[in-house]
Amino acid sequence: MTLFVAITGGTGSGKTTLAATLSARFGGSLSVLSLDDLVLGRAALAAAGRVVGDWDDPSLWRWDDLRTHLADLRAGRPTAVSARSRESRAAGITTLVVEPRPICALVGHLALHDSEIASTFEVRVYLDLPEEELLRRRALRAWAEENREPYLSRTLLPAHRRLVVPQKTRATHIVDATKPPTAVLDEVTAILRGARARSEAGAPLGSVRPRDANSTEPDWGAPTSHDV
Repeated sequence: MTLFVAITGGTGSGKTTLAATLSARFGGSLSVLSLDDLVLGRAALAAAGRVVGDWDDPSLWRWDDLRTHLADLRAGRPTAVSARSRESRAAGITTLVVEPRPICALVGHLALHDSEIASTFEVRVYLDLPEEELLRRRALRAWAEENREPYLSRTLLPAHRRLVVPQKTRATHIVDATKPPTAVLDEVTAILRGARARSEAGAPLGSVRPRDANSTEPDWGAPTSHDV
């Protein structure tokens, strides 16, 4: 049985680093689908004549494509991703094939934004980072308007509070992202290995239930973590 994992958190919380180190640690047992590769892409935005003022706007992501990729992986099929992240563009990569493996992880700052998609993941990890540290780390990135003031305070931080922080209530595990990357890696590794062991033993990993008859939002239950 494949274990589906979502890893989310604000900018600078270490999502990309964690995905890379998890891939190295788990090897062929883990595949990563990066939400960053599912942006519309600057070329498409320019062709549409769209001017972007908020780069965290959920409408900038290809949600239907994400649903298709997840359906492929759940059906045991490889899925070809039109890769449009900054990293993929820099590497000259236009298409990435994500293979179905024992652990499939969706990684991105909006990984738990869509409640329907979020509810399909057995493990949901939120990397928790204080706002002050988030802004400090973002400002250390290469110069770009979206990495400097006034964008950080006027646009990025309100978007973080509006879009990212609410995902914390949907997490099954909250991890302190101020810890060293190796400590975060070890903690998430333990979470994934524990979830796989329970799955292989036939133990339930948790269920999602409506809060009441009139609610379509899942009852996510209380998150668990060594740090909560």
